[in-house]
Amino acid sequence: MVISFKMHVLFIFTFLYSMSLLNQHGFLTRELTIPLWLRKKNIDVTFLTFGNKNDLNFSKLLNGINVIPVLDFINLKSKRLKFLKSLLIPIKFREQIKSIDIVRTDQLDESSWIATIIKLLFRKKLIIRAGYEGLKSHILGKAYSKMNSFKYWIHYLILYFNEFVSYKLADRIILTNPFDIDFIINTFRLRNKKHKIKLISNFVDTTHFRPLNIAKLDNHVLFIGRLSKVKNLVNLIKAFADLKGFTLDIIGQGREKETLMNLAKEHKVDANFLGVISHNELPQILNQYRIAILPSYHEGNPKVLLEAMSCGIACIGTNVWGIKNIIDHNKTGILCETDSKSIKNAILTLNNDEPLMKELGCNAREFILKNVSLNTIIRKELSLYKSFSS
Repeated sequence: MVISFKMHVLFIFTFLYSMSLLNQHGFLTRELTIPLWLRKKNIDVTFLTFGNKNDLNFSKLLNGINVIPVLDFINLKSKRLKFLKSLLIPIKFREQIKSIDIVRTDQLDESSWIATIIKLLFRKKLIIRAGYEGLKSHILGKAYSKMNSFKYWIHYLILYFNEFVSYKLADRIILTNPFDIDFIINTFRLRNKKHKIKLISNFVDTTHFRPLNIAKLDNHVLFIGRLSKVKNLVNLIKAFADLKGFTLDIIGQGREKETLMNLAKEHKVDANFLGVISHNELPQILNQYRIAILPSYHEGNPKVLLEAMSCGIACIGTNVWGIKNIIDHNKTGILCETDSKSIKNAILTLNNDEPLMKELGCNAREFILKNVSLNTIIRKELSLYKSFSS
C-alpha cells in the first residue's frame, strides 16, 4: 500500500528523549522502523527530538527524515522548567512546523502538550498514541503503591487533564490493548469518537527476535523490565524462596533494585541482577532460556513479552490487563495470579513438562507472526494514514 497523495508527519519524541539516548541504549533501530517504512510509502517525516545538534549526526540512517533537535532551546536546570519552556517550541520552530500536515506523539507525557499546541495554533491533524495509558496505570497502582491520598489526587488530576485535552483534540487515537480502549471511552466519554480510536499493538521484528539454536540454561527463569513496584518483583523473589535449585535472572534497572537485592539475600534466593542489556543483544540472551516471566500487577502492551514469545520461549504472565489479552492460557503461555504461590506453581508446571514448554513456545511464535509482526503493524499504520484522505 502506497499513499497516493502528499503527506508530511511530525513525530514528537518522548519528553527528554533524543536519538543519541536511544542509540546509547540500543533502541534506536527499533524506534526508526515505522517512520522509515512510512518514508518508503511516499510519506515525508520529520522528528522533533529532545537532543542537541548531535542528533543531526544520524542522518545516514534516516533516509531523508528531517530532524529538529530542541535541547539547546529548553536546556534549563530542572525538568519542570524544561517542560514550561517546551510549550514555546511551536513558536520557536514555527517555520519548520508549518509545512507538516499531521503531528504525532507516541506517549501521553509532557511532549503531548507540544502536539496539542501545534494542532491549535496551526490547525494540523493530531495523532495521539498511548502505548502506556497513564491514568489507568495510576488508578491501578493505588492498590500497591504507598502514595498518600493528597499526592494521589494531585497526580490523578494532572493526568486526567492532560489526557482529557489530548483525547478530545485528537483526530486519531492509537491504543495498544483493548482494555485501554474501553477505559478511555468510559472515563473521558469518547463514544462519539469511537470510530477514530484504533487498536494497533507494538510490533516485533520477527526476523531479529526468532528461535535460535543456542544451548539453554537449566532451571533458570528470566525476567526483563524496570525494577519497579508495578512489576511485582517482591512476590517473584518470594516465589523463588520455595524453588530450590532454581535461579532467577533479572535484566533491568530501577529504584527498587537495592530493596530487591536485599530481599533475595534475606530469602536465600539465587538471583542474578544483570543490569541493562542493549536491545540489539536481547535475541541472543532470550534464546538461552526455556522460561521467561512477567509477573506485573498490570501492563500496557509489553514489548518484552511479545519479543520473548517471538523467540519461541514458554512465557508465564499474570492474569492482568495488558498480559491476559496476549497470553492464551495453556495455548500460547501460562497465566497465573500475582501472589507468590501462584507464580511458584506456574514455574513448576512448566519446568516439569518439557513437551508443554515446547508446545507453548511454538504456539507463541505463531501468534506473534500472525498478529504483531512488522508487516502486520505496517499495514495497520498505513491504513490509519490513508484514512486522512477520505
